[in-house]
Amino acid sequence: MPGRASNKDRIAKLAAEKAAGAKEKAVKKKKKAAAPKKKRVAKKKAVAASGGRMKVVWGVCDQAGNLVKSYPYPDRDKADAEAARLSESKNKPHFVRSEKVPME
Repeated sequence: MPGRASNKDRIAKLAAEKAAGAKEKAVKKKKKAAAPKKKRVAKKKAVAASGGRMKVVWGVCDQAGNLVKSYPYPDRDKADAEAARLSESKNKPHFVRSEKVPME
């Protein structure tokens, strides 16, 4: 049965383990620095994919969400009046929503 290690032996063992760990970290750091870094590619914005600038218009839609008629953004009151008129005349609900369309 081995005896208890002296304090001097334990300190020497811990120092050796610490030195080995430091060497491993240095090797990993060199490998990481030597590896070429990947260049980040910027994602293209949705505006560029959609074809350029967009504008907001008011769309009068039926119950299924199909666009019936569209109005320029400042004419919200006309769009609301058209939705009310279509709802009464066709006995189906119509509503107004904003939509983005490409600028002409």
